[in-house]
Amino acid sequence: MRVSIITIIFLSMFFFCVGQDISTARSQGIGANVTVSGIVTNGEELGVIRYIEDNTGGIALYDNSLTSVSRGDEITVTGTLVDYNGLLEMQPVTSHSLISSANSVTPQVVTPSQIGELTESELIQIDNVIFNNGGSYFTGNSTFDFNSNGESGKIYVKNGNSLVGKLIPMGPVTLIGLSSQYTFNTPANDGYQVIPRDTNDIIQSGNIVFTSAVSQTNITTTSFDLSWSVSKNSSANVHYGTTSTLGTTINNGGNTQNHTISLTGLDPATFYYVECFSVDGVDTAFSSLGIYSTASLSSGKIRPYFNHSVETSFSNGVDAQNIGGSFADTIASYISKAVNTLDICVYNASDNTIATAINDAAARGVQVRYIADDDAANIMLSSLNISNNLQIIYRNPTPAGIMHNKFIIIDAESTNNSWVMGGSTNWSNPTNLVNDYNNIIFIQDKALAKAYTLEFNEMWAGTFGTHKKDNTPHKFIIGGSLVELYFSPSDQTTSKILETINSVDNTLEFGLLAFTRDDLAQSVIDKDLEFGVIARGIIEMENTNGSEYINLTNANVNVRSHQGVTHQLHHKYLIVDANVPSSDPLVLTGSHNWSNNAENSSDENTLIIHNPTIANIYLQEFEKRWSELGTPNEISEKLKTNIIFPNPSYDKIYIETELEIFDIQIFSIDGKLIMKTKEKEIHIKDQGSYILKIITNKGSSEHKVIIK
Repeated sequence: MRVSIITIIFLSMFFFCVGQDISTARSQGIGANVTVSGIVTNGEELGVIRYIEDNTGGIALYDNSLTSVSRGDEITVTGTLVDYNGLLEMQPVTSHSLISSANSVTPQVVTPSQIGELTESELIQIDNVIFNNGGSYFTGNSTFDFNSNGESGKIYVKNGNSLVGKLIPMGPVTLIGLSSQYTFNTPANDGYQVIPRDTNDIIQSGNIVFTSAVSQTNITTTSFDLSWSVSKNSSANVHYGTTSTLGTTINNGGNTQNHTISLTGLDPATFYYVECFSVDGVDTAFSSLGIYSTASLSSGKIRPYFNHSVETSFSNGVDAQNIGGSFADTIASYISKAVNTLDICVYNASDNTIATAINDAAARGVQVRYIADDDAANIMLSSLNISNNLQIIYRNPTPAGIMHNKFIIIDAESTNNSWVMGGSTNWSNPTNLVNDYNNIIFIQDKALAKAYTLEFNEMWAGTFGTHKKDNTPHKFIIGGSLVELYFSPSDQTTSKILETINSVDNTLEFGLLAFTRDDLAQSVIDKDLEFGVIARGIIEMENTNGSEYINLTNANVNVRSHQGVTHQLHHKYLIVDANVPSSDPLVLTGSHNWSNNAENSSDENTLIIHNPTIANIYLQEFEKRWSELGTPNEISEKLKTNIIFPNPSYDKIYIETELEIFDIQIFSIDGKLIMKTKEKEIHIKDQGSYILKIITNKGSSEHKVIIK
């Protein structure tokens, strides 16, 4: 009997030390200390976290002690079970040991509906996956929706993943990744997602695939061009029509990898659904179904307004308009133009003047539809006279995020009376309409109004947030200028902001309420380091969680905080090459803060207006805000104390400065980087003219030097 008892105790201690299978460990509950063994299915590409699995299940591990653990390692770990936004993790991991290396795990083939608790933290495979945003580009810290055989799911791509910047496939692919979860809801029964580890986890099928997005150019009232590239020599073809059923085919033939097709004989301000495809023998590559617009016959007037002072000394001929406390009157005046329809999509409202204008519009027979956020106060809405002509709906609270738009659409089907209002202002009085720094912009264009209406109709039907699709045209020619339009979270807006930043040749300025995206900050930092580029920015929320303010200042980007000023800087704009007409001056503005919520969850809109006059108008606003912050004259004077001598010189140049030098870059006159140094004595052998960019703790300055 005594021997039996001892044996039982020994076996119990043995199993405790060796551990449990992962499925049993998962069932122990939050707070339990468990020991498990399994094969690691990811490495440093996902950061600190590691996923392991055995033949019973998988579990996530989160501890800095695991940084040396690699994919394929078989390990034994001991730790405490915790819940992290729905994902069961071991944290901390108190011990781990390596059993073997170079192991492989075969992914379990599942369908999207099986991404959940039963597969959590396991390596899975889903076949016949088609991404909703095929033809766009992967961005970091972002989600991407897909379908497979009638079921839907999403993937999450982390910053640093090798997928970032790559083209989202347009045809069916095999998807491999880790079944994971991220949710703030209780109970945690949503937020399931697949995390691909690198580019090898998305496997394209077929002998010919698209290698570029489909690009629309040469937009007129009756035609436009579509261009794309594929992996093999092939023909160029399209199916197109005014509905998604298409109906018309153009076969252009050819045998190249780069294709362009012109669609002609079209109608003004009309949307066309197009599927591009290339054929090589028995192999065919199809694009995603895209929607494209012709130009309208509208006037194309673009009218920006600001509610605080502007610096017109920077004007190139058209002064920015500061209308002070008249935002409400101006919005009401445009609402009074409505004859047939008025669609309003505004996060929050509390203004009597605008309410009266809306009621008056409904009273004269205008069909008014109003979409509001379900969590905002919206005290104005109780003043609206609900009738057959005036109806209100609120955002469906089921998907994460908020309805953060601030736009109106007037008479979308009218050539001459169609107006869209965009910009950054809510209709709260006095907070946003009067006190906070904001912009509104009115554009008279039928095609743009119809595109906004498509988005509005999708939300009016009850579809919000991540449930929406990328189903609107994105490019328009308005008054002779290219205008781009993107909605969030469906249209991968952050990738468009990145493209815009990367297009900078000379100057960029931004004014933002919130800036928390690492990828956008890194893009600004990289651009600021380029020869001849000067970046400046203003951020309101300096100390919010994840703010990029410190990151930017540590990288010597000339950024200033607006935090602590009496009223908030509520703008969300970016200005590019405002005073360099040859460099495509543009403005990006709308409701979209540079944050993960704006990119992945909330309903937002963003306009990119390629127009030198509009860019300069926004620059006048920026320069006024800039001059009100910090001590720019003092900084400027200190930068001037960078003394370079002798100049001209025969081979040696010296730099004297009171500032701390972080880097000195020497460029040839055509912009090629010749060398980098931190030394104040510089040797340049070859004769010629050079540009020195001196980066200091107070900003950067550029100087021309001559070597004889």
